[in-house]
Amino acid sequence: MFELISAAMRRKKTPTHGLFDTVSMDFRVGMFDLDINLHLNNAKYLKFMDRCRLEHAVSTGLLNEMIKARCNAVVANTEVAYVRELRPYQQFTVRTRIMGWDDKYVYYDQRFESQGKLHTHAMLRLVNMYGGKAISPQAVQEMTGLNQSSPALPEYVEQWKRLLQTKRRYAESDQELPADF
Repeated sequence: MFELISAAMRRKKTPTHGLFDTVSMDFRVGMFDLDINLHLNNAKYLKFMDRCRLEHAVSTGLLNEMIKARCNAVVANTEVAYVRELRPYQQFTVRTRIMGWDDKYVYYDQRFESQGKLHTHAMLRLVNMYGGKAISPQAVQEMTGLNQSSPALPEYVEQWKRLLQTKRRYAESDQELPADF
């Protein structure tokens, strides 16, 4: 709750970053962040990621423009790769950036790093909403006046999109996924 209040108070300040800049935040693993294996709980990663996307939106001015346009963004998909564990009291940095968008989703890259090493990497795609209905990133650009073009999405994002389309087709067909999927 404190993060939301803080973001609301700071949202009208002059942006300190461009829309495609990486915004970094530093943290330390607390005792209440641990799971039974004494490393950062998987669910806590999502909480840190939410907090960092909010900070990215504040720092780039996106949050203020979205509020003025009465739009919001909702996470549609998340892919997380846990590379190394984060232990009690370990300091880490979360780096958040927008990679770009297609005709439906905005794609984020979030990295958890400590002591110069990657510990966790996440990709997310968010859908923009207005009046309870999904709208395109291009419509958001027009509504907010940001009017920026998306850079080309990396090939690994295109591959992830194809995987998600395949999963959706199987889910909608009520078929089981193949054993080699």
